[in-house]
Amino acid sequence: MILADRWSSIEELMAAHRPLRLDLGCGYVKPPGYVGLDDLRGVGGLQGQLPSVEGGPDVLLDLNEDEYPFPDGSVEEIRSRHFLEHSHLDHVFTQSHRLLRPGGLFVAIVPYANSADGMSPGHHVFLTERFFERNPSFGQKFQITRITYRQSEEWEAWPRLLRRLIPYDWARTHLFNVCKEMRVEAVRRP
Repeated sequence: MILADRWSSIEELMAAHRPLRLDLGCGYVKPPGYVGLDDLRGVGGLQGQLPSVEGGPDVLLDLNEDEYPFPDGSVEEIRSRHFLEHSHLDHVFTQSHRLLRPGGLFVAIVPYANSADGMSPGHHVFLTERFFERNPSFGQKFQITRITYRQSEEWEAWPRLLRRLIPYDWARTHLFNVCKEMRVEAVRRP
């Protein structure tokens, strides 16, 4: 694990972020108020140090193998955006469950599998609502509270009358490139 050079310790980082909220796989677009975790070693010449970059990660580690460096039950919210499809999900779910306080929020924004974005090269898993609803590892650790969808530009380009005749939920699950991404919100089970 490597801390960004603006932090002298995990304790200092945690003290500066109350309540503690994590952004997994943040890259260089971490939202304000979140602690960013990512594995950017070898990207852009990073060799054993993590310079402070606005919006960049605070902690550099292998999110698919390493234990996340925070105490059990210390995190209010864990979010990720276009990260899970590149991940070892059981490890991410186990670490997230360990870190979240009881009732803590887990938010995942992923490209919808039945779309060009969802089928992009480099994705290890293709995600729809069924994955989250039926995956035993996820279901034992989290309870889904809400799933929302972002329509694709292709769907929005369809004639308005056609979009009114074909319900979006039916089109999303039966046609290709109707839904661009999905947001899953869940709470940590005890």
